[in-house]
Amino acid sequence: MKEEIEIFLDKVPALRSKGKAILTIFYILILVGLSILYFHFVDRITWYMPLISQGFMILLVCLIGYFHIQKADHYKQKYGKIAYQKYFYRYIIPLLVSWYAVFFHPLFISGSPIFPIWVFPSWTSIVIGLILFIFFILVTLRIERAGFKMMTHGMDMYSIFPEEAPIVRGEIYSYVRHPLYLSLTLGCFALAIIANNFIALIAGFMQLIPCYVMGTIEDTELTEREGNDHLDYIQSTAFLFPIKSLGGFLKLLFSFQ
Repeated sequence: MKEEIEIFLDKVPALRSKGKAILTIFYILILVGLSILYFHFVDRITWYMPLISQGFMILLVCLIGYFHIQKADHYKQKYGKIAYQKYFYRYIIPLLVSWYAVFFHPLFISGSPIFPIWVFPSWTSIVIGLILFIFFILVTLRIERAGFKMMTHGMDMYSIFPEEAPIVRGEIYSYVRHPLYLSLTLGCFALAIIANNFIALIAGFMQLIPCYVMGTIEDTELTEREGNDHLDYIQSTAFLFPIKSLGGFLKLLFSFQ
């Protein structure tokens, strides 16, 4: 982890300054606060508004995700060594905040229960949600073990510097091309189930939209970069859910070697 943090700080040298690091935290908190206020006021309008607010936030995620890929070469050519620093503040932070707003939103939605207490024990939704959350953790751990580093890959650093990117294959990537999006989906489903209402569940399923949009964009980019190698990889792995190789996938998740 220490090595990845150093790589990240080399690309965002502003964070080595205490003052600029504090300003960065305030910037993130402002975006988080705006997201909370947005959901709070829009969701209160009527019962279906949480789906509308979730939809608009997802649209924002997809737009930022699309344009940040399109602008990567431009930033590298214009800003050189500090390209990622500019990119980080203008695209990566807004992308992460808006996507995690989509991720956590279902937990705070209320409505008609999926598991009514006169049919199911009151703890049913919590147990199912915790099971899904365990899968979320297991997938996340396997991603790290495969060589995907949250401070470099996860911060989309290699969109600016693709020549520095270590290609991650094997382990969980032998089953799923986009396991990070699978982990986000499992975590979001877990929160939606814990919220125990149909509107939250639908909002949780909507989180699949940015996963498929960004996954498709990434597959297109990697195909342009790697050609037939990535096309062969696409043919041999699942996009998000490893239905055909579910047994091997589950065995991998629960093998603690």
